[in-house]
Amino acid sequence: MYYPRRTAMKTNDRLLAIDSSAQRWSENVPGMPQVDVTLMRLMRVASQGITACFDPILRTAGLTESSFHTLVVVVGSGSRGTTPTALCEQVGQNRANMTRILDLLLSENLVRVGVHERDARRKRVSVTAAGRRLIKAYAARFAPIVEEVFRRLDAKDKREFERLLRTVISSMDAAERVVGRTA
Repeated sequence: MYYPRRTAMKTNDRLLAIDSSAQRWSENVPGMPQVDVTLMRLMRVASQGITACFDPILRTAGLTESSFHTLVVVVGSGSRGTTPTALCEQVGQNRANMTRILDLLLSENLVRVGVHERDARRKRVSVTAAGRRLIKAYAARFAPIVEEVFRRLDAKDKREFERLLRTVISSMDAAERVVGRTA
């Protein structure tokens, strides 16, 4: 087992807290649909659960979830590499944090940063052989955790869950535009 028992209990405790407070939430905040609030809270608990599962393992390599996610995105960009700006967008980090993350990955020789081939003012980030090895090693360590997370879903459930998540994410993108107009 890769994560301490208390992590799973914390996640389950968060789930119980959502269930126990749902009715009071609905009574005290009229006008906000309880089911929508519950779904948002469940997504937050799921995100916290992911962090609780992976952060302790990543810390042994001196990485965080954000730095590992950045490395995954760089690996996924293939031999072309990617730009720091694209990484900020894909990983959800501001420029200052991305600079720190890239400095860490550079210091560990997991990525290299060079000049963009079409614009010398821009940078191009690509993965090193050491970065590829690290991703493969951690993928093997994470596989049983990910398998356990989705163990109760069959293939059809997983496809439907993916479809629903994609729908919610598309709606969040539209919601971000609403925020921009009202902020």
